[in-house]
Amino acid sequence: MKQKLGFVGLGTMGQVMSQRLLAAGYGLTVWNRSRDKAAPLLQAGAKWGASPGEVARASDIVFTMVTDAAASQSVICGADGVLSGARPGLIVIDSASIEPEASLAIAERARAKGVAMLDAPVSGGPKVAADGRLGIMVGGPAEAFKTCEPILKLLGSMVLHVGDNGQGTTLKLIANLVMGVAIQAVAESLVLAAKAGIDPQLVIDITSLPGTGPQTGAMATRGPRMIQHNFFPAHFSTNNMHKDLTGALKLAEKIGVSLPTVSAAREMLRAVQSQGNGQIDSSAVVTVLEAMANTSVPRAAGKSG
Repeated sequence: MKQKLGFVGLGTMGQVMSQRLLAAGYGLTVWNRSRDKAAPLLQAGAKWGASPGEVARASDIVFTMVTDAAASQSVICGADGVLSGARPGLIVIDSASIEPEASLAIAERARAKGVAMLDAPVSGGPKVAADGRLGIMVGGPAEAFKTCEPILKLLGSMVLHVGDNGQGTTLKLIANLVMGVAIQAVAESLVLAAKAGIDPQLVIDITSLPGTGPQTGAMATRGPRMIQHNFFPAHFSTNNMHKDLTGALKLAEKIGVSLPTVSAAREMLRAVQSQGNGQIDSSAVVTVLEAMANTSVPRAAGKSG
């Protein structure tokens, strides 16, 4: 018999992941702060839980996918959180991208109630999630991972058990470090091209050619958005990228590693936040560079602002 699943947090990613679990024939109970977001899932056969605790009472395995550490703490450990309705043997899979220390603290609270927790942040956007091609980085007890692995493989084409609790979120920070720095490099290259009189689209074309040294996914996905100044809806918001780069820098400081390029990339994100634009896509760092260079990427090559 298939396990009964729960899903807490029905943002863009949570909705898509939940749809895949329903499509695979799992019974699913869901909760979200605003119930209207659950409507498509309820129409597709999911059940509504009045609180995260009620979701836990109806489930064998509960996913949580919320915005940050405070939200994970609230929906898992809060008064009506998952643990309030948990019984020994429940498994919680927290897919939020949060600091390893926060994930470890939540795992300890869960363990005290006889609940195993897996930190399992994901890599990839909604389209990738819809195709079941996410990258999923998992930290936590090996036995719990083995139980959940077939379910996780419905969501991801690469599911990695990294190690103990906190290691999944650590790998996620490192992966997002690469993307954050790459987006900054993309923005700098497009602004430089525009100022030098080269059509920025040609930069995208040459660095998207498969098999070449400069090929980068960041250029293919973010370059067009920078040229079009199309920053909303966010693929990965400035606030979220700033959060993850800050987490990487905290980790680096703790273990004695210097990350000078990450530090610079984070400051550019902070500049976007200072303009009141933290909610838009992190590719908006190009606008800060445009102002610094007195040019604009979308305009005809060589024209300065």
